[in-house]
Amino acid sequence: MAMGDRGQPTQRGGEGDTVRPGADELRAHFQSQSDAGLVRDRSRQARRTRGVRMAAAVVLALLSLYELVWRFKGGAQAGGWTVVYGMGLGFAGLSAELARRGRTRWAYAAFIAGALALATEDALP
Repeated sequence: MAMGDRGQPTQRGGEGDTVRPGADELRAHFQSQSDAGLVRDRSRQARRTRGVRMAAAVVLALLSLYELVWRFKGGAQAGGWTVVYGMGLGFAGLSAELARRGRTRWAYAAFIAGALALATEDALP
C-alpha cells in the first residue's frame, strides 16, 4: 500500500490499495445520516430565538408608543423627540417582522438601532 507524506493512504486504484473517499462522497454519506433529535432541537431553538426577538421588539414598540402618547398628552410641542420615538417605533416594527421571517441577526440589529434611538431622548428638546 502506498503511503502519502502524512502516513495516510494515497488515492491509487491498484489492487489491494485503500482508496480515500473524496470530499463529495464524505459529505453525501454524512448528510444521509440524519439525526432526527438534532434536527428537532435546532428547529426548536430557532423557533425560540425568533419568539424572544419578536417579544423584545414588541416591548420596545410599546415603550416607544407609550412615550409618544405620554408626551403628547402632556402638551409638549412636537420636536426632535417625536422623530426619535417614531424611529424607535419603526425599528421595533422592523425588528419584529425580521424575526418573524427568521432573520434574527438583522432583527437584533434593528432592535439595537431602535433602542439607541430611544436612548437619545434626553439629548433632544
